[in-house]
Amino acid sequence: KKRMQMYLSAIAMAMHGYASAPSFSPSGASPLSPALQSQHGLHPPWAVRLSPRTARLVRMAVDDGGAAALLDRAPCWTPGSSPELPQLSAEEEARLLQGERVQRQTLVEGVGSGYAVQHIRAEPDTVWTCMRDFDSYDSLIGTVKRVTAYEPEVQVPGTVCYNFLVSRIRLQLNVRWRVDDDQRYASWTLERPSWVLTDSSGFWHVEDVGGGMVRVWFFAAVTLKKRVPGFVVGLVSRLGLRKACSWWEDV
Repeated sequence: KKRMQMYLSAIAMAMHGYASAPSFSPSGASPLSPALQSQHGLHPPWAVRLSPRTARLVRMAVDDGGAAALLDRAPCWTPGSSPELPQLSAEEEARLLQGERVQRQTLVEGVGSGYAVQHIRAEPDTVWTCMRDFDSYDSLIGTVKRVTAYEPEVQVPGTVCYNFLVSRIRLQLNVRWRVDDDQRYASWTLERPSWVLTDSSGFWHVEDVGGGMVRVWFFAAVTLKKRVPGFVVGLVSRLGLRKACSWWEDV
């Protein structure tokens, strides 16, 4: 039992970027090819930042038959301590200035990522207050039906955990959040797999661009479980970004 607790703590630290180099990748390959990452302007850090001792613990977990199921795959994307923003083209920058929302996404064989960004005329702190109020997501985001804070089995200082009941498919998302008020940056990882998702992570970010305007970012990466029904894949890929960001226009 003590050994399993050590494994869980090591995995939790890995998922939340607790330790510094060296880098360690349990499976050694990114779910998105470099060509796809470049094509979509996405640069997800694949290697998990671990201390040497933590890396040894994770390797032990991988090698130990009883704990291997905990690490059946590496994280699809690991949030850093600061928002890693996709590079926008000149055309996309122009669309933002015209008030349009820019979004890109890719989903290849159940693994993908995407982002949405838009300029909003609002005070940065006003938008940030809405963004970090997780208890109100059921009234802020149309697809969120219920929100419940919970105590996780593995405690990670500086994080909070929430259960979100999402969409008409009754998807349960158990999410661990880390909030940085100074950067107006809230990153999240999936704390427990769901019947649809093996893994998911992402962030919200409010960027003050001056002139009474803010640039609001939402990024998400997902790994779907195998044999997920096609209509569910369609919902995730077609509605995920749009529904998550629908509240921006009401701020």
